[in-house]
Amino acid sequence: MEEIKTMGIDQLQEKLRKKEPVFILDVRPADQRKEWQIVESTHVDAYKGLNNGDNSILDEVDIPKNTTVVTVCAAGRTSLIAAEALRGKGIPAYSLEGGMKAWNYAWNTAEVNLSADLKVIQVRRAAKGCLSYIAGSANEAIVIDSSLHPDIYLKLARDNGWTIRYVMDTHIHADFVSRTKELAEASGAVHIMIDRAKVDFDFTPVSEGDRLKFGSNLLEVLYTPGHTWESTTFRIADRLIFTGDTLFIDGVGRPDLKAEHDEAARKARSLYHSLITLLSFSPSTLVLPAHTTQSVSFDSKLIGESIAKVKATITLSGFSETQFVNHVLSIIPTTPPNYLTIASLNKSGTYEGHQLQDLEAGGNHCAIA
Repeated sequence: MEEIKTMGIDQLQEKLRKKEPVFILDVRPADQRKEWQIVESTHVDAYKGLNNGDNSILDEVDIPKNTTVVTVCAAGRTSLIAAEALRGKGIPAYSLEGGMKAWNYAWNTAEVNLSADLKVIQVRRAAKGCLSYIAGSANEAIVIDSSLHPDIYLKLARDNGWTIRYVMDTHIHADFVSRTKELAEASGAVHIMIDRAKVDFDFTPVSEGDRLKFGSNLLEVLYTPGHTWESTTFRIADRLIFTGDTLFIDGVGRPDLKAEHDEAARKARSLYHSLITLLSFSPSTLVLPAHTTQSVSFDSKLIGESIAKVKATITLSGFSETQFVNHVLSIIPTTPPNYLTIASLNKSGTYEGHQLQDLEAGGNHCAIA
Protein backbone atom coordinates (compact mmCIF):
# COMPACT_ATOMS: atom_id res chain seq x y z
CA MET A 1 0.00 0.00 0.00
CA GLU A 2 1.33 3.46 -0.96
CA GLU A 3 2.23 5.60 2.02
CA ILE A 4 -0.02 8.63 2.50
CA LYS A 5 2.12 11.77 2.30
CA THR A 6 -0.51 14.51 2.06
CA MET A 7 -3.24 15.88 4.29
CA GLY A 8 -6.44 17.56 3.07
CA ILE A 9 -7.69 20.87 4.42
CA ASP A 10 -10.68 19.19 6.06
CA GLN A 11 -8.36 16.98 8.10
CA LEU A 12 -6.13 19.85 9.17
CA GLN A 13 -8.95 22.19 10.08
CA GLU A 14 -10.55 19.44 12.15
CA LYS A 15 -7.30 18.95 14.07
CA LEU A 16 -7.12 22.68 14.73
CA ARG A 17 -10.75 22.79 15.84
CA LYS A 18 -10.14 19.94 18.27
CA LYS A 19 -6.89 21.54 19.51
CA GLU A 20 -4.93 18.42 18.63
CA PRO A 21 -1.10 18.73 18.69
CA VAL A 22 -0.06 19.73 15.17
CA PHE A 23 3.08 21.48 13.93
CA ILE A 24 2.44 23.40 10.69
CA LEU A 25 5.60 24.39 8.83
CA ASP A 26 5.17 27.15 6.23
CA VAL A 27 8.05 27.01 3.73
CA ARG A 28 6.95 29.86 1.43
CA PRO A 29 8.91 33.05 0.71
CA ALA A 30 8.39 35.78 3.32
CA ASP A 31 6.38 38.03 1.00
CA GLN A 32 3.84 35.28 0.35
CA ARG A 33 3.44 34.59 4.06
CA LYS A 34 2.92 38.29 4.75
CA GLU A 35 0.00 38.27 2.30
CA TRP A 36 -1.86 35.46 4.11
CA GLN A 37 -1.04 32.55 6.34
CA ILE A 38 -2.20 29.82 8.68
CA VAL A 39 -2.02 31.64 12.01
CA GLU A 40 -0.99 28.51 13.89
CA SER A 41 1.98 27.84 11.58
CA THR A 42 5.73 28.32 11.97
CA HIS A 43 7.59 29.96 9.09
CA VAL A 44 10.93 29.07 7.52
CA ASP A 45 11.75 30.77 4.21
CA ALA A 46 12.94 27.55 2.60
CA TYR A 47 11.37 27.83 -0.85
CA LYS A 48 14.52 28.46 -2.88
CA GLY A 49 16.63 26.05 -0.88
CA LEU A 50 14.18 23.18 -1.17
CA ASN A 51 13.72 23.73 -4.91
CA ASN A 52 17.49 23.78 -5.32
CA GLY A 53 17.81 20.43 -3.54
CA ASP A 54 19.11 21.80 -0.23
CA ASN A 55 17.28 19.70 2.37
CA SER A 56 19.64 20.90 5.11
CA ILE A 57 17.70 24.16 5.19
CA LEU A 58 15.21 22.44 7.52
CA ASP A 59 17.87 21.04 9.89
CA GLU A 60 17.46 23.81 12.44
CA VAL A 61 13.67 23.64 12.64
CA ASP A 62 12.68 22.73 16.19
CA ILE A 63 9.83 20.25 15.76
CA PRO A 64 8.06 19.12 18.96
CA LYS A 65 7.77 15.42 19.65
CA ASN A 66 4.44 13.58 19.60
CA THR A 67 2.83 16.01 17.17
CA THR A 68 1.48 15.77 13.65
CA VAL A 69 3.73 17.66 11.22
CA VAL A 70 2.19 19.36 8.17
CA THR A 71 4.15 21.39 5.60
CA VAL A 72 2.59 24.23 3.62
CA CYS A 73 3.39 26.20 0.47
CA ALA A 74 1.32 28.09 -2.11
CA ALA A 75 -0.08 25.17 -4.09
CA GLY A 76 1.27 21.98 -2.49
CA ARG A 77 4.36 21.27 -4.59
CA THR A 78 7.27 22.68 -2.57
CA SER A 79 5.63 21.57 0.66
CA LEU A 80 5.71 18.01 -0.66
CA ILE A 81 9.48 18.38 -1.14
CA ALA A 82 9.68 19.66 2.44
CA ALA A 83 7.64 16.73 3.75
CA GLU A 84 9.89 14.28 1.91
CA ALA A 85 12.97 15.98 3.36
CA LEU A 86 11.57 15.68 6.89
CA ARG A 87 10.64 12.05 6.31
CA GLY A 88 14.26 11.45 5.28
CA LYS A 89 15.19 12.66 8.76
CA GLY A 90 12.76 10.23 10.38
CA ILE A 91 9.93 12.75 10.88
CA PRO A 92 6.60 11.49 9.43
CA ALA A 93 5.48 14.78 7.88
CA TYR A 94 2.52 15.44 5.59
CA SER A 95 2.16 18.05 2.87
CA LEU A 96 -1.02 20.16 2.89
CA GLU A 97 -2.78 19.14 -0.28
CA GLY A 98 -3.43 22.13 -2.53
CA GLY A 99 -1.43 24.49 -0.31
CA MET A 100 -2.73 27.93 0.63
CA LYS A 101 -4.99 28.03 -2.42
CA ALA A 102 -6.90 25.10 -0.92
CA TRP A 103 -6.65 26.47 2.63
CA ASN A 104 -8.46 29.55 1.31
CA TYR A 105 -11.67 27.59 1.98
CA ALA A 106 -10.81 26.36 5.46
CA TRP A 107 -13.17 27.89 8.01
CA ASN A 108 -14.04 28.09 11.65
CA THR A 109 -16.66 29.78 13.79
CA ALA A 110 -17.14 31.99 16.82
CA GLU A 111 -20.46 32.56 18.57
CA VAL A 112 -22.13 35.22 20.67
CA ASN A 113 -25.46 35.02 22.47
CA LEU A 114 -26.69 38.59 22.72
CA SER A 115 -29.87 37.61 24.53
CA ALA A 116 -32.10 34.63 25.10
CA ASP A 117 -33.67 35.25 21.70
CA LEU A 118 -30.64 36.15 19.56
CA LYS A 119 -27.59 34.04 18.71
CA VAL A 120 -25.00 35.03 16.11
CA ILE A 121 -22.49 32.65 14.55
CA GLN A 122 -19.52 34.28 12.84
CA VAL A 123 -18.25 32.07 10.01
CA ARG A 124 -14.60 32.87 9.24
CA ARG A 125 -12.51 31.95 6.22
CA ALA A 126 -9.29 31.43 8.13
CA ALA A 127 -6.73 32.42 5.48
CA LYS A 128 -8.48 35.32 3.81
CA GLY A 129 -10.19 36.83 6.84
CA CYS A 130 -13.66 36.89 5.25
CA LEU A 131 -16.41 37.03 7.87
CA SER A 132 -19.98 35.98 7.23
CA TYR A 133 -22.83 35.57 9.69
CA ILE A 134 -25.80 33.43 10.48
CA ALA A 135 -28.04 34.97 13.12
CA GLY A 136 -30.90 33.00 14.63
CA SER A 137 -33.96 33.90 16.66
CA ALA A 138 -36.58 31.33 17.70
CA ASN A 139 -36.65 28.96 14.71
CA GLU A 140 -35.63 31.44 11.98
CA ALA A 141 -32.30 32.74 10.74
CA ILE A 142 -30.68 35.23 8.40
CA VAL A 143 -27.35 34.86 6.60
CA ILE A 144 -25.19 37.85 5.72
CA ASP A 145 -22.26 37.96 3.26
CA SER A 146 -21.98 34.22 2.64
CA SER A 147 -18.59 33.40 1.10
CA LEU A 148 -18.51 29.61 1.45
CA HIS A 149 -20.48 26.73 -0.02
CA PRO A 150 -24.20 26.89 0.84
CA ASP A 151 -24.04 23.50 2.57
CA ILE A 152 -22.00 25.04 5.40
CA TYR A 153 -24.71 27.57 6.28
CA LEU A 154 -27.50 25.03 5.80
CA LYS A 155 -25.82 22.65 8.27
CA LEU A 156 -25.24 25.41 10.83
CA ALA A 157 -28.91 26.32 10.55
CA ARG A 158 -30.04 22.71 10.94
CA ASP A 159 -27.76 22.16 13.93
CA ASN A 160 -29.44 25.09 15.66
CA GLY A 161 -33.01 24.27 14.67
CA TRP A 162 -33.28 27.27 12.35
CA THR A 163 -34.87 27.76 8.95
CA ILE A 164 -33.06 30.38 6.87
CA ARG A 165 -35.60 33.08 6.07
CA TYR A 166 -33.47 35.85 4.51
CA VAL A 167 -30.05 35.97 2.85
CA MET A 168 -28.23 39.14 1.89
CA ASP A 169 -24.96 40.84 0.99
CA THR A 170 -23.89 44.15 2.49
CA HIS A 171 -22.54 45.19 -0.93
CA ILE A 172 -21.13 43.87 -4.19
CA HIS A 173 -17.93 42.29 -2.92
CA ALA A 174 -14.62 42.54 -4.77
CA ASP A 175 -12.35 40.22 -2.79
CA PHE A 176 -14.43 37.04 -2.82
CA VAL A 177 -17.16 35.53 -4.96
CA SER A 178 -20.45 35.80 -3.08
CA ARG A 179 -22.37 32.56 -2.55
CA THR A 180 -25.54 34.35 -1.42
CA LYS A 181 -27.45 33.78 -4.66
CA GLU A 182 -26.64 30.06 -4.50
CA LEU A 183 -27.65 29.93 -0.84
CA ALA A 184 -30.99 31.56 -1.64
CA GLU A 185 -31.63 28.91 -4.29
CA ALA A 186 -30.52 26.05 -2.01
CA SER A 187 -32.46 27.20 1.05
CA GLY A 188 -35.55 28.80 -0.47
CA ALA A 189 -34.78 31.95 1.52
CA VAL A 190 -35.67 35.43 0.30
CA HIS A 191 -32.66 37.07 -1.36
CA ILE A 192 -32.63 40.73 -0.44
CA MET A 193 -30.39 43.62 -1.47
CA ILE A 194 -30.63 47.38 -1.17
CA ASP A 195 -32.78 48.83 -3.94
CA ARG A 196 -29.78 50.78 -5.26
CA ALA A 197 -27.82 47.64 -6.10
CA LYS A 198 -27.04 47.36 -9.81
CA VAL A 199 -26.82 43.65 -10.50
CA ASP A 200 -27.86 41.40 -13.36
CA PHE A 201 -30.08 39.02 -11.39
CA ASP A 202 -33.39 39.18 -9.58
CA PHE A 203 -33.61 39.96 -5.87
CA THR A 204 -36.12 41.38 -3.41
CA PRO A 205 -35.29 45.08 -2.98
CA VAL A 206 -35.25 46.79 0.41
CA SER A 207 -34.83 50.47 1.26
CA GLU A 208 -33.40 52.63 4.01
CA GLY A 209 -35.41 52.13 7.19
CA ASP A 210 -37.09 48.87 6.16
CA ARG A 211 -37.33 46.21 8.86
CA LEU A 212 -37.33 42.47 8.32
CA LYS A 213 -38.71 40.17 10.98
CA PHE A 214 -37.02 36.89 11.83
CA GLY A 215 -38.02 35.07 14.98
CA SER A 216 -38.65 37.73 17.60
CA ASN A 217 -36.11 40.19 16.18
CA LEU A 218 -36.19 42.94 13.59
CA LEU A 219 -33.37 43.55 11.12
CA GLU A 220 -33.22 47.22 10.12
CA VAL A 221 -31.80 48.31 6.75
CA LEU A 222 -29.39 51.26 6.80
CA TYR A 223 -28.05 52.73 3.56
CA THR A 224 -24.35 53.47 4.22
CA PRO A 225 -22.63 54.29 0.89
CA GLY A 226 -18.96 55.06 0.51
CA HIS A 227 -17.03 51.83 0.17
CA THR A 228 -19.40 51.12 -2.72
CA TRP A 229 -22.50 53.02 -3.79
CA GLU A 230 -24.80 50.22 -2.67
CA SER A 231 -23.09 49.54 0.69
CA THR A 232 -25.63 48.62 3.34
CA THR A 233 -25.49 48.09 7.09
CA PHE A 234 -27.96 45.82 8.88
CA ARG A 235 -28.89 46.68 12.46
CA ILE A 236 -30.63 44.76 15.23
CA ALA A 237 -31.85 47.37 17.74
CA ASP A 238 -28.95 48.72 19.81
CA ARG A 239 -27.42 45.26 20.06
CA LEU A 240 -25.35 45.02 16.91
CA ILE A 241 -24.64 46.25 13.40
CA PHE A 242 -23.42 44.13 10.48
CA THR A 243 -21.27 46.75 8.76
CA GLY A 244 -19.88 44.91 5.74
CA ASP A 245 -16.84 46.80 4.44
CA THR A 246 -18.04 50.22 5.60
CA LEU A 247 -16.65 49.96 9.12
CA PHE A 248 -14.10 47.47 10.43
CA ILE A 249 -12.94 47.13 14.02
CA ASP A 250 -9.58 48.70 13.12
CA GLY A 251 -10.23 50.68 9.93
CA VAL A 252 -12.74 51.72 7.30
CA GLY A 253 -13.55 50.58 3.78
CA ARG A 254 -11.53 51.91 0.86
CA PRO A 255 -13.68 54.07 -1.44
CA ASP A 256 -11.76 53.69 -4.69
CA LEU A 257 -12.57 50.33 -6.26
CA LYS A 258 -13.84 50.84 -9.80
CA ALA A 259 -13.54 54.63 -9.28
CA GLU A 260 -11.51 57.41 -10.90
CA HIS A 261 -10.09 60.10 -8.60
CA ASP A 262 -13.15 62.38 -8.70
CA GLU A 263 -15.54 59.52 -8.03
CA ALA A 264 -13.28 58.20 -5.27
CA ALA A 265 -13.49 61.63 -3.63
CA ARG A 266 -17.30 61.59 -3.86
CA LYS A 267 -17.37 58.11 -2.38
CA ALA A 268 -15.02 59.20 0.40
CA ARG A 269 -17.39 62.05 1.30
CA SER A 270 -20.30 59.62 1.38
CA LEU A 271 -18.26 57.22 3.49
CA TYR A 272 -17.50 60.00 5.98
CA HIS A 273 -21.20 60.68 6.53
CA SER A 274 -22.02 56.96 6.73
CA LEU A 275 -19.38 56.57 9.43
CA ILE A 276 -20.74 59.56 11.35
CA THR A 277 -24.11 57.79 11.43
CA LEU A 278 -22.73 54.42 12.52
CA LEU A 279 -20.42 55.82 15.18
CA SER A 280 -23.30 57.80 16.70
CA PHE A 281 -25.07 54.62 17.81
CA SER A 282 -25.06 53.43 21.40
CA PRO A 283 -21.45 52.92 22.61
CA SER A 284 -22.28 49.34 23.57
CA THR A 285 -23.51 48.39 20.08
CA LEU A 286 -21.45 45.50 18.70
CA VAL A 287 -19.73 46.10 15.35
CA LEU A 288 -19.54 42.95 13.20
CA PRO A 289 -17.67 43.58 9.91
CA ALA A 290 -17.38 41.47 6.76
CA HIS A 291 -13.60 41.19 6.97
CA THR A 292 -10.53 41.34 9.08
CA THR A 293 -7.19 42.35 7.61
CA GLN A 294 -5.43 39.42 9.29
CA SER A 295 -5.71 35.67 8.83
CA VAL A 296 -7.97 34.13 11.47
CA SER A 297 -6.96 31.75 14.23
CA PHE A 298 -8.95 28.69 15.27
CA ASP A 299 -9.50 30.32 18.66
CA SER A 300 -13.31 30.72 18.67
CA LYS A 301 -12.86 34.38 19.68
CA LEU A 302 -15.41 36.68 18.05
CA ILE A 303 -13.97 39.33 15.74
CA GLY A 304 -16.05 42.33 16.78
CA GLU A 305 -15.88 45.35 19.04
CA SER A 306 -18.23 47.85 20.63
CA ILE A 307 -18.82 51.23 19.01
CA ALA A 308 -16.94 52.79 21.94
CA LYS A 309 -13.86 50.62 21.31
CA VAL A 310 -13.95 51.18 17.54
CA LYS A 311 -14.17 54.97 17.96
CA ALA A 312 -11.16 54.88 20.27
CA THR A 313 -9.19 52.73 17.81
CA ILE A 314 -9.84 54.45 14.47
CA THR A 315 -7.96 57.73 14.14
CA LEU A 316 -10.13 58.78 11.20
CA SER A 317 -13.19 59.00 13.45
CA GLY A 318 -11.95 62.37 14.73
CA PHE A 319 -11.37 63.99 11.31
CA SER A 320 -13.41 66.72 9.66
CA GLU A 321 -14.93 65.85 6.29
CA THR A 322 -12.14 67.62 4.38
CA GLN A 323 -9.42 66.03 6.50
CA PHE A 324 -11.03 62.63 6.09
CA VAL A 325 -11.33 62.85 2.30
CA ASN A 326 -7.80 64.18 1.82
CA HIS A 327 -6.27 61.57 4.11
CA VAL A 328 -8.20 58.66 2.63
CA LEU A 329 -7.27 59.60 -0.93
CA SER A 330 -3.61 59.87 0.09
CA ILE A 331 -3.32 56.37 1.56
CA ILE A 332 -5.35 54.21 -0.82
CA PRO A 333 -3.25 51.18 -1.79
CA THR A 334 -3.00 49.65 -5.24
CA THR A 335 -6.09 47.74 -6.31
CA PRO A 336 -5.37 43.97 -6.44
CA PRO A 337 -5.66 42.78 -10.07
CA ASN A 338 -8.34 40.19 -9.29
CA TYR A 339 -10.74 42.58 -7.55
CA LEU A 340 -12.40 44.07 -10.62
CA THR A 341 -12.97 40.59 -12.07
CA ILE A 342 -14.53 39.35 -8.83
CA ALA A 343 -16.76 42.42 -8.57
CA SER A 344 -17.98 41.88 -12.14
CA LEU A 345 -18.80 38.23 -11.37
CA ASN A 346 -20.74 39.25 -8.26
CA LYS A 347 -22.64 41.78 -10.34
CA SER A 348 -23.51 39.10 -12.89
CA GLY A 349 -24.47 36.50 -10.27
CA THR A 350 -22.45 33.68 -11.83
CA TYR A 351 -18.82 32.52 -11.79
CA GLU A 352 -19.19 29.80 -14.41
CA GLY A 353 -15.94 29.14 -16.24
CA HIS A 354 -13.72 30.56 -13.49
CA GLN A 355 -11.43 28.69 -11.10
CA LEU A 356 -12.21 30.23 -7.72
CA GLN A 357 -9.06 28.89 -6.04
CA ASP A 358 -6.94 30.94 -8.42
CA LEU A 359 -9.24 33.95 -8.64
CA GLU A 360 -9.71 34.40 -4.87
CA ALA A 361 -6.12 33.64 -3.83
CA GLY A 362 -4.48 36.19 -1.54
CA GLY A 363 -5.31 38.25 1.52
CA ASN A 364 -7.90 40.96 2.02
CA HIS A 365 -7.20 44.54 0.88
CA CYS A 366 -10.54 46.29 1.36
CA ALA A 367 -9.61 48.26 4.48
CA ILE A 368 -7.63 51.43 5.12
CA ALA A 369 -6.59 52.67 8.54
